[in-house]
Amino acid sequence: MDTQKQQFICFLEPMRAGMPDDPTPEEAQAASDHFEYYHQLHKQGTLILAGRTQESPHVGIMIFEAESKTAAESVVNQDPAIIAGVFRATVQAYRIALFRSE
Repeated sequence: MDTQKQQFICFLEPMRAGMPDDPTPEEAQAASDHFEYYHQLHKQGTLILAGRTQESPHVGIMIFEAESKTAAESVVNQDPAIIAGVFRATVQAYRIALFRSE
C-alpha cells in the first residue's frame, strides 16, 4: 500500500461576513486558537502554506499534506475555529505544480 502523503487545499470562509474586520471577543479567541493550531501543523511538517486575503471577500487557504481525503478532513475538522463555528471549510485534493524557491 502506498503511504505517500497527498496534498490538499482547504478554503476557509468566515461564517459572519464582518468577522475578520470586527470580530467578537469569542471570534477573536477562536481565530487566535486557529492560528496556534496552524502553527503546530507547520512545526509537525503537515502544513505547507497558509494565508488569507487582506480585503473582502475574506477567504483563507491552507495547503497541507495528509494520507487521504478522510485524514485531510480530520485535520481541518480539528481546527478550533471550525469547532467554534467561526469558519466554514472546503477541502479538495490539490497538487502544487510550480513553486518559487528563494
